[in-house]
Amino acid sequence: MRRDAPRRVLTRIEKSLPGAWYRDAEQYRRELDALWMRGWLYACRSDELAARDYRVIAVGDQSVLLTRDLAGRLRAFHNICRHRGSELCSETHGRFRGPTIVCPYHGWTYSLEGALLGMPHQLPGADFRREDHPLYTAAVDTWAGFVFVNPNGDAAPPLSEALGAMPADLASWPLGELRVGERTSTNLECNWKVFWENFSECFHCPGVHPELSRLVPAYRKGLLDEADDPDAAPPAGPRAGLASGALTWTLDGQTRLPQLPGLSQQQRDAGQTFGVMPPGFFVVAHVDYARAVRVLPRGPEQTQLQVEWLFDPAVLARPDFDLEHATALGRLVVEQDARICERNQRGLRSRRHAHGVLVPQEYGVFAFHEWLRRGLGEA
Repeated sequence: MRRDAPRRVLTRIEKSLPGAWYRDAEQYRRELDALWMRGWLYACRSDELAARDYRVIAVGDQSVLLTRDLAGRLRAFHNICRHRGSELCSETHGRFRGPTIVCPYHGWTYSLEGALLGMPHQLPGADFRREDHPLYTAAVDTWAGFVFVNPNGDAAPPLSEALGAMPADLASWPLGELRVGERTSTNLECNWKVFWENFSECFHCPGVHPELSRLVPAYRKGLLDEADDPDAAPPAGPRAGLASGALTWTLDGQTRLPQLPGLSQQQRDAGQTFGVMPPGFFVVAHVDYARAVRVLPRGPEQTQLQVEWLFDPAVLARPDFDLEHATALGRLVVEQDARICERNQRGLRSRRHAHGVLVPQEYGVFAFHEWLRRGLGEA
């Protein structure tokens, strides 16, 4: 599903997923179990988590507690007490008062490494051993300053397998050195797959994103790349470059920021480079900043979308830093996508809609469907 790899448009009309898959509670549960509970979930930026800080990452009805111990090591646990399963932390983020995690129900106390330290008011029992009752661990790992967790713990596959080509595709960008300058969170009234399909094609771009389409000529034609245009002059290499004179994704196509070092001329000319890790994370890198997008399912017809804008810390410290200029287009695109995805979801409730169709330039959607079916064991 690389957005900047050589393309092949579909040579025949393909069916889309069954309409019921976008609203059915049982199908939603299947996807949670097969994909989300076994996959790596983006949690936060590494620099935002100091010792004793915590984050709670929820997907479906499960949540993972991420923290950093006093030695600076990242730790991840299922957000429940080993006593009788009470939720440990109810807020999405915070800071522990001391070097321990205390269950608010019966006071069982754990170290930041997850070991059970004590149980106040508990009568002694000859057969009870504290070392037998640590917190349930989840897996945690980092890449380029991004922290990921996996609910499967020791059974989780390596993060590198999930990242795929992202590290190579985005190697020229100093992502690990960048810092969050803006973060937005949007709750969409649509199934998570509706948003991911929307991200996987630009057939909708001329009508839904007129500002972005003026900036990227290929998008103006409803294409992801000029290489998808049968009338494109050879050599038709994959390129969704910017319009003449444009430099980056802003409303005027110009930048008020210094360009990031280390980028090739080809990367600068392209205007945007995508790194994609389905089902819930992608990065869009530009010449002056990058955006990280996290998708989390909240129900059969609800999705949470988080967008982070990443900048050079020296740029963030400048008194003339213009955050509005750098982020206005991205926020507008998110708003436009939110409205059209919710409209798509309302239509998908129709009982007459058994499935839709995919036209040639929607090969990205078809690739996503194939990935989904493989994950569900239905390839």
